[in-house]
Formats: sequence, C-alpha cells, structure tokens
Amino acid sequence: MTDADELILAIDQGTSAAKVVLFDLGGRVVAAAGGETFVRYPRPTWMESDAESWWRVVVAGIRTVLTRQGVRAERIRAVGLCGFMHTLVPVDADGRALYPPILWPDQRSAAEAEALAAHADLFARIVGRPPTTMLAAPRLAWLRTHHPEVLASAHTYLLSKDILRFRLTGELATDAYDAAGTGLVERSTGRWSAEVLDLVGVSPERMPPIRRCDEVAGVVTRAAAAETGLRAGTPVVTGTGDWFATMVGSGCCLPERTCFYLGTAGILGSFASPEELDRLGATRHFGTVTATGSALRWAREVFCEVSSSALDDAGSAYSRLCAEAEASEPGARGLLFLPHLMGERGSGVRPHARGVLFGLTLAHRRPDVVRAVLEGTALWLRAVCEPHFAQQPPGEFLALGGGARSAHWRRLFAAVFRRRLLVPEVLDGGALGAAMLAAVGTGLRRGYRALGAEWTRIVGVEEPDPELAQHYEEVYRKLLELEAALTPLHQRVAKDSRPPQGGGRNGTTDEHR
Repeated sequence: MTDADELILAIDQGTSAAKVVLFDLGGRVVAAAGGETFVRYPRPTWMESDAESWWRVVVAGIRTVLTRQGVRAERIRAVGLCGFMHTLVPVDADGRALYPPILWPDQRSAAEAEALAAHADLFARIVGRPPTTMLAAPRLAWLRTHHPEVLASAHTYLLSKDILRFRLTGELATDAYDAAGTGLVERSTGRWSAEVLDLVGVSPERMPPIRRCDEVAGVVTRAAAAETGLRAGTPVVTGTGDWFATMVGSGCCLPERTCFYLGTAGILGSFASPEELDRLGATRHFGTVTATGSALRWAREVFCEVSSSALDDAGSAYSRLCAEAEASEPGARGLLFLPHLMGERGSGVRPHARGVLFGLTLAHRRPDVVRAVLEGTALWLRAVCEPHFAQQPPGEFLALGGGARSAHWRRLFAAVFRRRLLVPEVLDGGALGAAMLAAVGTGLRRGYRALGAEWTRIVGVEEPDPELAQHYEEVYRKLLELEAALTPLHQRVAKDSRPPQGGGRNGTTDEHR
C-alpha cells in the first residue's frame, strides 16, 4: 500500500455534535460525516447529554464515510480521537454511562464547589487550581449527595473521547491533558490524586490509566468492526481533549501565531514555541468564553426549525441566521448581549453570571437579536483576552471551528479584535489534530511542527474593516459598562431563584427524562 492509498480516520466528539473525518497522509479531507448529539437543559444552568447518542452518531458517521467511492476499510491505517473536556462520566464495566453526562458548562454543583473551597490550600498544592463548578470534584460531590448509588456502582470514570475509544477497543485509558482538565491530577507527578479523590469518596484505583495522547491504546475489536465497518485490528491512539487537539491541528506557535477557536466556546491559545509543539508540551492560554457557538445555537433553537440532526441541516440554519443578521446594522440597532448563558469562566469563574439582552424595543426583530448575539460573543471574548495580550503578543490569528465557516462572523471578529484572521483549508482543527496524533503515534508521519506547516494550508485572510472596527470601539465600551453594572446582581438573583435539588434518578423530574 502506497502513501496515496493510506488514510487516517479522525473522530471529534463535540459538546453538541460529533464529526468523523477521513484524511489522507497529506492532511486533506477525503470524506466527512457527522450529526448533532443529544443535549438537554432540565433546569436553568443544567446541561446534560446522552453518551449513547455520541456512539450512535459516530457509528453512523464511520459507516457514511466508508461508502465514499474508493474508500475501503483496509485503507484506514489508524484512528485518532478527541472530545470535549471537563465531563467525567461514571460508567459500568461495559463503558455505559450510569448517569447522564453532566456537560462542562453545567453549574449545578455551585454549592459543592463552595463547600470544597474549605480545602483551597489542598487544591492549590496538589492540582494548582481551586474547585470550580467546571471541575470533577464538585460534580462528584453532587452525585455523592444526590445519587450515591451511581458512585457506588461505577466501574471507572471516563471522559467523552475515552468512552468512544473504549467502545472501539475495549481498553481503558485517558491522556494527561484531558486528565489534568478534571482537576483530579497531581501536577507534580501527573498521577491521579488520592487526596483529592478521597474528598469525594472515589478510589484512585477506579480511575483509568493515563497515557500519552499519541500512544496506541488498543485496536478495533471484532465487535466494534462489525458495528462500524472498520477493519478489526486497526490501531487506535489514546487521543486528547478537543482544545488540545485543535491547537495541535492549528500548528500555532508563539510568537508568530495564535489559534482562534470558535466552537461551542470561544478560546484563544497557542503552543509556547515551535519546540513545545513538537514535544506536545507547554501551551499559552489567552482566554475562554463559555457560550460562543452555543449562544448562536440558542438563537437557532429559538428562531428556527431544523429538519434533522444532520450537520448540513444545522449548518444551513446557522447560515440563514447569519445572513439575516447582515440586515441589521453594526451595534444591532442599540441591542447589547452578554453571553453568560451557562454561567461564565471568562474573566474568572462565575457560576451565577447570567446572559442579558439589553435595550429591546418593539421595533427590534430577529436580525437585530441575532446580530447582537454575534457581536456580544465577539466583544466579550475580546474583554477576556485583551489583558493578556499586553503580557504576550498573540501574533496572527488562525480561525478554526464551526463559527469560522461564517464569513459574517469572521468579519465581525476581525473588526472587534482589530486583527487579521487567517482562514485555513480545514476548519475542523480538532479532527485534524486527532489525525496528526494518529499519524505520528503509529509512525506514518514524523514531527508535529512539520505536520502543522504542511497540513495547515491557508486559503484566505479576513482583514479588519477600519470603519467597522471604529464603530465597535463604542459598542465595546457600552458592553463593559453594562457588565460592570449588572455583575453585583447576578449572584443575588441566581441564589434567590435557585430550585430545590434532587428529583428523579438523574436529579430531574420525570418529564425531563
């Protein structure tokens, strides 16, 4: 088999959608498929999923790409994976979730995080960060209080991509980056922390082995081959979190370039140097906004009907909304949007922060609201990241993620940040990074710096419009004033409206099941 015949399959499990992408060894897309996965909001600031929907969509995606003319399972030499982070799922011995996965923006464990703050010194010493609602310890504490039977019967605890890899290979594992994202790992040793786990009643023996993200963790089993159509024995690497995979796929290194990711969340970051990229080492994080693409999804679900869960149908709805937003004017005819739809982790973790649409009148219409959503997410991401740019200039921005597909949103971000955005051929940076991990981990290719230079092909540039940029300076100032005025109210209002905890098996009433 020649290099031209060899393919790599990449699986990217996002918060609300899964993608399956076939790449050749030149980093070009041969075929792609996917669909939206199940998400529900049983209560305000609660956000759950269904791990079985992840597997169903991935299996359907694999079978779809294998129908592409000329694509045969034996051409696929390796499988790479990435998945959304900060969602540790208790599973049984078959890898099936014992409780609906509590997605990373979920804020139900605010009280547990406050209680665990009594051990702030322990968390600072061992894991180097406080116990926030996005980390695993408060969520495990919430489960221990409301559903102790789940922790008692859990065989192990897996992150999203680890569940998928276990279903493919039957091997338990996770990687160092994803494991560290749980807040349960000793930063000095890279091992699961018995002290932190003991606080929530979980034995470290129940946690999966931690391996390199590009290490082969197993091979496709006969059972998985029969279900997916893949060849039994195909090597599968451990994989990593979607953000780390996206940075790998971007090939971005300081001081030249920063990865500008527009997915469910908005994130800016980069490898600290080309040498760190090659060793999959130190990264620099400029900032994160919890609701970016998810804010636009909220607008889509409020304003549009989508005929199916296929990504093409969802993408068409997003395109229609963004096109309509062009009918409004910069500044959305006076509307301001604060995108704290599931609390906030930008500019400090604030579980009680709430989204705001300010300035509504009877004259406003859907294009104005959608434009305000697009502008508010961009302006708030700037507010979060800008203080860090003075310490470390970010260089050029490379736009990746589903939001980067919208020319309107790219123009808006370029103007808000007053920076040019480079647009690569492959916008699915997580899938591209997962493919790179599989290529290097199985010896098909060498060196992440070389792969980044080769596979990240720039096909466009979004230059900031000076007039639009100037207009957004005034909108930015107003948004910051609105944020400062409302911040004192968020926590009081949220606590006053907090519902009683408990309910059915999943912490909700039966109508949410």
